[in-house]
Amino acid sequence: MFEAKFRLKHKGCWSNGLRRFKSRFVTHNTISLDNGFVQDITEVILADKREAGPIKKYFLSNKLIKKVEILQESPERMLIQVFTNTSDIKSIVHTVLKHKCFVFNKVPLFQGYEVWTIAAPRKSAIRKALEEVSTFGDFKLVHVKKSTFDGFNLSAMQDRVLQMALDLGYYKWPRKISLSGLAARLKLSKVTIAEHLRKAEIKVMSREFCK
Repeated sequence: MFEAKFRLKHKGCWSNGLRRFKSRFVTHNTISLDNGFVQDITEVILADKREAGPIKKYFLSNKLIKKVEILQESPERMLIQVFTNTSDIKSIVHTVLKHKCFVFNKVPLFQGYEVWTIAAPRKSAIRKALEEVSTFGDFKLVHVKKSTFDGFNLSAMQDRVLQMALDLGYYKWPRKISLSGLAARLKLSKVTIAEHLRKAEIKVMSREFCK
């Protein structure tokens, strides 16, 4: 499996105007629908509750958006469903699927850029998708690399230690097992277990909060 991460200021996309807001925007799900439509489920993490009104107005009045629905709303967050007709703009998700790739992670908006991670079994498919997507706007490639299917790239031991820590209650409060207890179970030193957990946690958190 290979993955590519890139940043794109997508010309003509409805996301472009969001950069004027201080709030954070993350698209958790983007899928291709019949008849050339794309559906996005975008979370808004409000920097200031006073931005809620202007942000809703932005989505509801945006001519590039064919349909929008506020799925959830609280003083801190909103969840917005967006339908886009890709006859109006070049679709990243359609392009990715066309080249036998798939979207590999949520898509945050960071400093005006959409941050995409795509994956495919073949590196050549990644290359072809990137060649086309790079013409859609201001494009910056972050990396192309080998990846595990879950995207975390944990080693076998990191995966084993982290899974055992979760299963045995190391992350519960109060803890059900100590670091020494994990070390005894795995017949490794406490220092070794701590190092495996640290590296695994960094990989998981880096992917969760990627930019």
